[in-house]
Amino acid sequence: MVDVHTGGSPLDEAADTLNGLIGETQGKDVLLLFSGGSAMALVDRLHPDHIDLHHTLSVLDERYTSDESASNFTTLTRTSFFKEANNRNVLSIDPRPQDMETLQDTAKRFDLALKHWHITHQDGVVIATMGIGEDGHTSGVLPMPEDEESFDGLFLNTSKCAVGYRTTPQKNPYTDRITTTLTYLVRHVDHAIVYATGTQKREALRQMQEEDAGLAKIPARILNRMKDVRLFTDVKF
Repeated sequence: MVDVHTGGSPLDEAADTLNGLIGETQGKDVLLLFSGGSAMALVDRLHPDHIDLHHTLSVLDERYTSDESASNFTTLTRTSFFKEANNRNVLSIDPRPQDMETLQDTAKRFDLALKHWHITHQDGVVIATMGIGEDGHTSGVLPMPEDEESFDGLFLNTSKCAVGYRTTPQKNPYTDRITTTLTYLVRHVDHAIVYATGTQKREALRQMQEEDAGLAKIPARILNRMKDVRLFTDVKF
């Protein structure tokens, strides 16, 4: 069940909660996965003093592009939080495409990097920031109600932590995408801080609460199946 918070300042409360979680897990191995879009605003409010060599930083999803302005990981690297963490030699997992690397090659490298982290940090904790799009997407998982079989094969794949796929420009201007799977979110994310504001997201938030409805229509419904999800919003739904 999603723990919904609608009072006060959603950004401040989400950031305070995230800082608290990071502080509570000091001394443990922690993988921090950050979402792009509006949820990236949380990063600038994190306390770098909580970060040490027990931490690994990455993003929840990435765009397969050489355009740095469109890259979630590049945006993360430009934050003061990441720069300070880098100065402290904190490790990161970079899912941006490398030279001559195909979409599927990039996705496989990200998938293997996540698997390696979990193998080498078996008692590790995963904390993720997440958003919800107007279309009901979360992480990099876009709706695919027209082809539920393909959706399930991609995002409910039990053997993958991350996958690459191509969508249409009608759905999203960033057509080539790399994302953690919905299975990964359920199995491995211990704590999720979800930041979603704006009345244009009211319908997606309302449908997100329909726990038994199909994920292919509203991928954000996966939040209901995750371990610890705290949603901060200014929308009554």
